[in-house]
Parts: sequence; C-alpha cells; structure tokens
Amino acid sequence: MSENTGYISVPWKQHRLGARYNRPFPSISQPECIGVCSINASREFVDDASCASYLAGQPWPPLPFDLNGGIEDVIRKPVEKGKRDLENMLLYIKHHQKELLRQGSSDAGYLRLDSDFVTLRGILRQIMCLQYDNRTFRVKATLLNGSIYMCKEETLEQQVENANMTKAQRDMCSWGFKFEQYLTSAQAQGKPVTNVPVNEAEEFMGVFHSNLAGISMLYGAELDCVDSMEPVDFKDRKVLESLKFVELKTSALNMNKYQTRSFNSFKSANWWSQSFLVDITTLYVGLRDTKGMMHKIEKIDVPTLTRNKPWSPSAMFWYLEQFLHNLKKLLLTINDPFAVVQVTFSDKRANYEVLRGAEHQILPDWYRDLLKTRT
Repeated sequence: MSENTGYISVPWKQHRLGARYNRPFPSISQPECIGVCSINASREFVDDASCASYLAGQPWPPLPFDLNGGIEDVIRKPVEKGKRDLENMLLYIKHHQKELLRQGSSDAGYLRLDSDFVTLRGILRQIMCLQYDNRTFRVKATLLNGSIYMCKEETLEQQVENANMTKAQRDMCSWGFKFEQYLTSAQAQGKPVTNVPVNEAEEFMGVFHSNLAGISMLYGAELDCVDSMEPVDFKDRKVLESLKFVELKTSALNMNKYQTRSFNSFKSANWWSQSFLVDITTLYVGLRDTKGMMHKIEKIDVPTLTRNKPWSPSAMFWYLEQFLHNLKKLLLTINDPFAVVQVTFSDKRANYEVLRGAEHQILPDWYRDLLKTRT
C-alpha cells in the first residue's frame, strides 16, 4: 500500500450472525431532532416543512387496496449522485448558520460546527449493518474546519445494476411510496388522497444530532410522517423534541422460508437501525402479495425487532463507532481540507484511497466560502 491507499482497521468479524455477543451497548445519546426541511418536486431545497405528512386519521382506506393504482403516471425520483444528498444538509446549515456555526478559535480565520461528522442517516445505517451484509458499499469523506463530511458514492457495478432495473423491479419500489400515500395526509387527522399520481421526488427531511461514544454526529434523515392529532409548528424547537415520527414499510404477505430468513438476518436489522437513529418507536407495516395488493397492516413496536434475532444491536453500534473513530484519525493525520478519502467496503475490508483534484470534491465552493470568517 502507498501513502495514498490502505485500509481502515475495523473488526469485520465484530459479530457473526447467530453467535453470542456480550459486549455492552456503547454510550449513545438519544437522537434529537433540531430542525426540518423539504426537497420539493423539482428536487430543490426548501427551508420549511412544506413536504411534511401526517399519519392519516383512521379508519384508513378499506383493505385490500391496490399499490399499482396510478403507477403508470408515477413521478420517479431522478438519479442523483450521493453528494447531492449531502448538499441538502449543507444548505440546511447555511439557512441555520446562526444556530450551528461557531468561531473556530480566538485567532482562527474560519467558522466551524460543533459536530465531528456531518452525513445522512442512510449512510450510518448501512455501515452499522455491513458486518451482516456482503454487498459492496462506498463512501467519500473530507475534513474541513474540524468536521468530517461524508456522502455515499455508487460503485460502477451499482450504477450498472440500477440502470438495468426491470419495470417489475421499479414498480415494486414504487409500491412503498403508494403505501405511504394510503396512510398519510397533508393535514393532521386528514384523509388520504389516493387518486393522484405519487411524486417520489418529494422528501421531508429531519436534521438530527446524536453522540456516539464521544463522537458527535449531525445527520439528515428522510421521514415518512408524524403522528399528531394537532397541526405541528415545525419551527418550534421544543415541539420538535416531543414529536412522534412514524416509519411506514411494506413486506411480503405469507413469507416463505427464504424470505423469513432474510427478514430475520438482514431486513429487521435495517429497519431497527434506521428507526433507532431517529428515535422512532413505531412502524406500520403493510403486508402485500406478489401482485401489489395490500391485504393487512400491522403495527410493530421497534424494540421488539431485536427479539430472537441473529444480529446484535450492540455489535452494530460498536462497528459504527470504531469505523468513525478510525476514519477521523486517518483524516486528521492527512490534515488536508481538499483531500477526499474514498472508502470501499468489500471482501470484508474497508479499503481507502486518498483522492485529490476538483473532480473528487464533495463540498461545493460556496460552502467552503461560508465557513470563512466574515469581517
């Protein structure tokens, strides 16, 4: 390995599926929602809750209902690079710089965040689940003014796989969005509107803060809906602290042995970690057949997902902590605000390559300028 390549030391065999794991849970603060924003139908950042949804008032539409309804007119999310998601976080910081940015030090000519990492929940979740999943995963990270910014980067194989998705595969992805339309409303205790095309490009995003074993994390997370009987003032920080967000999922009805094994070993781990990172305690799961007909809706308490499973919540968070700790150590050693470390998780290793040059940057110039002290 050269000075620009190597591997980040993380114990890939932190835990083996089904094995006993006795290490106690690492210290982690309860995730706190500090704000929200929206990504509109044109994929533009909007500093408000205009794309927020509420869990619809019951009774919900009678079962069964068809998840294929209007699928020929669905508006799909365009293919974007991972750094676009990170840029939405940067735009949130820009709009809330008075609350988030601090002077670097008494003599430093820059502003900084009080966070070690700035990223997306989906990235943290995937890292947590890597020791149970053999799929390749890649991230890019860079250090600026004391904070590490991290985004997802698709491999060439993933790009080819996504480009070659069949219509059936795309439709199955759309079923989840249609299920959300059946169970949500734009108003508190409103009724679902299901006779209009689903717009998969719109997002409602929460911004969360948490501390894992001394590592401060600021991350964005797409949220399905909020469970509230009354309209929510999303600008009120105290209101945000008490909000109950809900996750909506779809799953196969009458799972076969393979599907059951996959759920117990992988899917449940993803559901649990995704929810835990944003303090969600309730899932509503729609059980559908292979043709997209929804036959049953189950309410699941998130803590119950860990029962009798071969994976360990403690091992997942220890793996995340060790990776973030060692990535931070590497970037501090490199000490170059324009160096981008690309980490590829593959073949049970976290290999890295240091990239330099404008084509590899994940932070836009306007954000770098923002963090310069103004006179």
